[in-house]
Amino acid sequence: MALCWAGLTLFLVCAGAIAASQERMPMVGTPHFPIVYVVYGPGGVPLARAVVRRGEPCPALMPQGDAFAQLLKNVSVELRAEGTDSLPFAFPVRVCEAALPRELPANSATFGGRQLPAITRSPSKYTMLGDTGLRVKPKNVGTCARFSHEMLYGIRQCVETIPFSPDLVEGSYQAVAEWPLESITDRAAEGRPDVVIHVGDFLYRQGPCARGEGCEDINNAADISLPGEWGDNWNGWWADFFEPSAALLQAAPWIVLRGNHESCPRGGHGFFMFLDPRPLPENWTADYCIERTDMYQIPFENEQFLVVDDNFLKDANIDSHDYMGCPSPNGAAQSWAVEAISSMLSSADEPMQEEVEYFAAQFRAVEVASQSHAANIYLGHHPLLAVICYEGHYTSLSPTLQQALAANPAMLDRISLVIHGHVHFFQGLVFEDHSLPASLIVGNGGTKLLDLEFENHAALDGAAAFGGTRVQTSFSADAFGFSTMRRSATSGSFDVESFHVPGNVARASSSIWAVSLPAVRGLRHGGRVGRAVPPQPWHQRFMPSKLPVLTVVALIYVMVVARSVVVMAKVDATLKVGARQGSAAAGAKGLCYDPSAPLLQEAPRVEVQLSEPKGV
Repeated sequence: MALCWAGLTLFLVCAGAIAASQERMPMVGTPHFPIVYVVYGPGGVPLARAVVRRGEPCPALMPQGDAFAQLLKNVSVELRAEGTDSLPFAFPVRVCEAALPRELPANSATFGGRQLPAITRSPSKYTMLGDTGLRVKPKNVGTCARFSHEMLYGIRQCVETIPFSPDLVEGSYQAVAEWPLESITDRAAEGRPDVVIHVGDFLYRQGPCARGEGCEDINNAADISLPGEWGDNWNGWWADFFEPSAALLQAAPWIVLRGNHESCPRGGHGFFMFLDPRPLPENWTADYCIERTDMYQIPFENEQFLVVDDNFLKDANIDSHDYMGCPSPNGAAQSWAVEAISSMLSSADEPMQEEVEYFAAQFRAVEVASQSHAANIYLGHHPLLAVICYEGHYTSLSPTLQQALAANPAMLDRISLVIHGHVHFFQGLVFEDHSLPASLIVGNGGTKLLDLEFENHAALDGAAAFGGTRVQTSFSADAFGFSTMRRSATSGSFDVESFHVPGNVARASSSIWAVSLPAVRGLRHGGRVGRAVPPQPWHQRFMPSKLPVLTVVALIYVMVVARSVVVMAKVDATLKVGARQGSAAAGAKGLCYDPSAPLLQEAPRVEVQLSEPKGV
């Protein structure tokens, strides 16, 4: 008996039947091949990638001019992966890759005839977005009477079908007409960013669309039971990411994160093939997917990004919120506490406690990696310091990550900003005295937004959030868009701004929130996690790890002083008058360290400046 594969909500299909049905699942996107883009790998290595048809040769990397030919003379194009047309992970394409130099001017090279974006060691403008795919999460498309426990792309499968009934339709569906990703990426590309940051959740099309939901065009016209433009296969990735993001992929290199929608049961196979920046195993097939990958850093000249993979995190269900049922303080001066989801974590909850210990180890690695730069930015899909409304109460996210953070509070010492997605709206939080990194949620990149109906966009002002640290200023909005971050050439601060793109035919974007943040918060140590710590003198800022350095400096200082004393004594023995003058000169030359001089200046403190909400 043939091994059977459960198709979505309408059928139980045998593997042989699926193979025979390839002609009914035409490959999409081929007129646009090669698809060329650049992702940053560990250590900040830019990786140019090109997607071509299966079996075709990798395209050539061609410098444009003799100077660029010299720059690229040691760069070779290698095959990263080649998939097959076998469902469920049908990727009949090849992915080719070339590791580029860290500095590459605009118009310096083409890859398969496509112009490569400029690459710089010192970017000054970043574009940030996340949660971008078309949300189609069917539970019943109206034709299933009985489900099995089998899952495909994270969706339970139907084993008994009946004629369509609208009363049976269940799930979460987003109409194509209400999906503005292409408009968002087009507007973002017009801003000419140096780097694009995507915080995860690229692929949301987990199954077919139910009749009457406005997304039926993604279905397979010949057989709705077979993937059309949905699922963790080439057609799904093309339609949900590559096609609508084309302009922004051409504009700049990307830093890419893995969201929970790129977990192995959902969209992880395509993520590893196309986007993950690490090498694939030699025996790679499209079935390859691993749950966890270690953190890595992407260093630039002025700042560094610390990337943490938290796709598998099991926390509170935050797919639905009712902000109308949460408290709405009357003005920023009112102070109130954010509650914890204490019931979500306990010592008896072994799987979640194991995650706490795992992320505690990842945070220790983050702390070590942050020592190389004064300005560090933490990137993770799940929010670390954000605040949401949960069952009528405001609560901090994520409880698992915050327990891990409580065990490693020094991890935040050198973090200036944390950027996340996962929750489908925009949120910006700035904490009093910058005693915690500013927190951004940029989960408003195109997928179906949470219906929050904010009465007060600054409702979180004055809230006592993580560790009791109070929110100085906040802004939350259920509005589609993207955000930018610029490094100020004069003050060195980060100027962050969020833009609203009103729909999928939008030709413009409007600013809804802006803030200026210090690029370096300064070292914090001791006391309760998140406690506001006043500025400290230079000599008190050293962590224990700096003590060996201090010891060496002290020994050198003693040796210099001792040698000066010997020299002074010899001179004094021969000429007392000259000795006084000579000792002064020797002291001036030998003692280059003045203990009273401030060797480390205070980090710039930039006042928060907000723009009036517009266009929400």
